Amino acid sequence: MNYLKGYKFRAFIGVLFKLIEAIFELILPFLMVALIDNGIKNQDLNMIYILVVLMGVMSLLGYLSSLVCQYNASIVSQGVGGKLRSALMKKINTFSNKEMDQFGASTLVNRMVIDINQIQLMVAMTIRLAVRAPILMIGSIFALYNINAKIALSLLIFFPVFIIVIITFMYLSSKLYKKVQVQTDKLVNKISEVLSGIRIVRSFSRADDESKKIQIMNEDLEKKTKVLGIVTTLSSPITSLLMNLVMLILIYQGSLFVNLGTMTQGQMVAIINYCTQLVLALLVFMNLVMIYSRGIAASNRVKEVLHTQKSITVSDDAVKDLGSDLTINFDNVSFSYPGESYHVVSNMSFIIKPNTMVGFIGLTGSAKSTLMYLLMRYYDVSEGAIYINDINIKDIDLYTLREKIGYATQSAQFIQGTLFDNVAMGKDVDVAHALRMAQAQDILDKGLDSEILAYGSNLSGGQKQRVNIARALAKNPAILILDDSLSALDYLTDQKLRTNIQENYKNMTSIVITQRTTSLQKADTIYVLEDGQLKDAGDHDSLLKRNKLYQEIHETQVRGEHNV
Repeated sequence: MNYLKGYKFRAFIGVLFKLIEAIFELILPFLMVALIDNGIKNQDLNMIYILVVLMGVMSLLGYLSSLVCQYNASIVSQGVGGKLRSALMKKINTFSNKEMDQFGASTLVNRMVIDINQIQLMVAMTIRLAVRAPILMIGSIFALYNINAKIALSLLIFFPVFIIVIITFMYLSSKLYKKVQVQTDKLVNKISEVLSGIRIVRSFSRADDESKKIQIMNEDLEKKTKVLGIVTTLSSPITSLLMNLVMLILIYQGSLFVNLGTMTQGQMVAIINYCTQLVLALLVFMNLVMIYSRGIAASNRVKEVLHTQKSITVSDDAVKDLGSDLTINFDNVSFSYPGESYHVVSNMSFIIKPNTMVGFIGLTGSAKSTLMYLLMRYYDVSEGAIYINDINIKDIDLYTLREKIGYATQSAQFIQGTLFDNVAMGKDVDVAHALRMAQAQDILDKGLDSEILAYGSNLSGGQKQRVNIARALAKNPAILILDDSLSALDYLTDQKLRTNIQENYKNMTSIVITQRTTSLQKADTIYVLEDGQLKDAGDHDSLLKRNKLYQEIHETQVRGEHNV
């Protein structure tokens, strides 16, 4: 109901005018009785003219009432859908990596688009039909009772059958719709994976294999959708068939009463009209049941996201001022990813002093990037604590914490727009300076208004990384994290970029995650990680003398350079 705020009056107007339309529809058969039994039978032309004009006016007013209802229903449903999408997007933006891993991007997209569309349809149909259908059903039964109580009672005998049919179709439709949505999530996720990695798929000639997997998933979705379609399609014909059979019985009964003289021909016509209205109302009600079953399933999926408790929380009295010189302290930190029992980070303790350059090196899977996720609170530690200036990061305002950090990720992400937009990210920063510092003068020469396509598809790997680094530098952060974001750069560009950072950002702490020992030669401290544990720490020269893993990584790179 919160999402109807601001639209309640329009919803009321829509329902009111639909009610007026339904009342006009119920009155018309009574006027038809008077027209036949009093006007035509008695050949009273004045009465015929009056009743015909009155019926025409009521039909026109009913049509206009329907237009008012339709207009307001559209505004309300679209408004509610817009509010829901905004709320869902706002909620998703508060999710940590844990919640994102829990749902997955594909299902969140489906819930924001497909499920909210179903909710919009449910809201619109509620205003347009939810009042009209019951009013016509109840009104028609009441009118039939006034015309002939026995016929009305005969009709009520068959109602339990209709209720059973409606409940059965509603249950089946809701259950099948959930299965279709789950399969749709899987298919969208698979398509997203293939499209994002299309170059790799093609380079390894896996296009046919991936197409077959998608085809299998698509066929599974097709089967589930067909079953859902059959169920929803059969609901109206079966209901219509049952109601028409009942209508035949009622008309037969009515004809007997006419022959006996206990009913007039006009009343018989009214009974046919009211039975027709009842059939149509019941069909509408059946369609509403189908819409509601899907809408309720969709709203439950949306509620699941909106009511998900955030794993990353911040108190109202969280620290919002950290100062400039930041000391980072990992105190016996351990961490397991959600759903996993083993620690990917085990008993990690170290201190990073302000305005220094530190490096993290280790084999793939040694938890280098995970440490940075923990520092930025994408996840919370499982054991131990992380402190900045002796303040637990859980007690620091999340916005304050992340504003202090410039993070250049392993995989550079881009939005479709200009070069300026992709570096500034909505902030008032010196984009040109940041690009020059990131050794991206060639990209800057194209102009800050040059277009960047979605996913940065018109940039090379090295250009993506340099724009990515420029984005992090543009914030002028207290802590800069380069998470394997130098790998696509040649050694000379890598050296010049690091030199720029050291000379122009002296009051910034640099954390470099890399597999290149050459990128860490000037680091104050290098941490060597293995299997989620801190194995050694020191500068480049000392580690070359005593650490076997560091020696192997360095020698492999030196041999590779010589071979090239």
